[in-house]
Amino acid sequence: MARRTFEQLAVENGVVTDEQVSECRSLQDEQKLRGEDVLPIEKLLLEKGYLTEDQARAVNTALTRLQKDEERGDLVRIGGYDITGKLGDGGLGTVYKARQISMSRDVALKVLHKKWLADEEFKKRFLLEARLAGRLSHQNLIQVYDVGRDRGLYYFSMEFVDGETLEDMIEREGPLDIPRAMDITLQVLRAVTYIKRFDIVHRDIKPSNVMINRSGLVKLGDFGFVKSKIDHAISTEGEVLGTPDYISPEQAMGMENIDWRSDQYSLGCSLYHMLTGKPPYEGSGSAVMRQHIKADLPDPRIYNAKLPESVVQLMEKMLAKDPNDRYQTTQELFEDLELIKMGQDPAAQRLDAGKSTIIRAFKAEQVKAKRAKNEVEILQDELNRMRRFMIGAFILAGMLMIALVLVLAWLAFKKGF
Repeated sequence: MARRTFEQLAVENGVVTDEQVSECRSLQDEQKLRGEDVLPIEKLLLEKGYLTEDQARAVNTALTRLQKDEERGDLVRIGGYDITGKLGDGGLGTVYKARQISMSRDVALKVLHKKWLADEEFKKRFLLEARLAGRLSHQNLIQVYDVGRDRGLYYFSMEFVDGETLEDMIEREGPLDIPRAMDITLQVLRAVTYIKRFDIVHRDIKPSNVMINRSGLVKLGDFGFVKSKIDHAISTEGEVLGTPDYISPEQAMGMENIDWRSDQYSLGCSLYHMLTGKPPYEGSGSAVMRQHIKADLPDPRIYNAKLPESVVQLMEKMLAKDPNDRYQTTQELFEDLELIKMGQDPAAQRLDAGKSTIIRAFKAEQVKAKRAKNEVEILQDELNRMRRFMIGAFILAGMLMIALVLVLAWLAFKKGF
């Protein structure tokens, strides 16, 4: 449905005429031809004296109300909920802000996209997300209240978090300071530790799935790609689920037997993003996934030179390609995050030089620098040899010139006699 415009509403209410609007549109066309800034119809009608400031305000107020009503008309309808606005879209569904009438509380209502209604696999995964999340209760997890189907639509309602996503925070503020980043990581890790007790792997930890309320409490949400032993039946070998920028190597390869260490990797990517302002790798989705599998980890100090070695060491361990080289228990990771938050070095040993992608990358840069230095020295030697040759050639040419002059002078002297 096309949105109503200011001039349409003004004509409908008898404030201006069609002829006056047409005249102003002609003026807009002339402004375009002259390459000038095109003034809005409203401003041109005011300049022409066809309506007053009070009339313009009244039309704008009516237009705002009308557009809100039209927006509400585009929203889905779920029994028992008064939907008031759209919050965003996910891989499986759209999230709306709504009022749960029976409980008189604001909720976030997730509704499965209509395009998936004919797909039994996606309906199963959607209901899996709701069922699993509904069993869980933790202060760092978004609480699910209700799940159901209404008028052919699958939905579930969950806690409405009055705040912003971690992704929005980074976009607004840029790289976060170390204590703040560590605090957010610790809170997400508490959620990961909790769901680990239920043999659940989230599989899609990323800044856009981390909500932070106005008091600083962090909540992990969006269980659309969770992996649980309980609901093993709906997943298939080789299936790749997750977001490329934060996906673990084992997820990117479609491995079946993944565990919390995969979530640790995704949390490490999110920490990298928090501290540098960008995820570790760039490129298309497939290119990024290949880099997660085999590319060296870019040194985060390239993007944030203030990062201490202790933080780099922590991220390097969380982002090890082999899960066996990462932290093996959540407690070990907790301890190192707390130590770094307090400005101390992590307790865990850093990766061996042969396994450290940052060290390998650093050594590669050293080799490149040494090679470049050698090339410069060789070039310098060539220039020195050329310089010596040119000096010798100039001296020889000078001597030949002097000899020629002497011969000519002797011949001239002899001819005079």
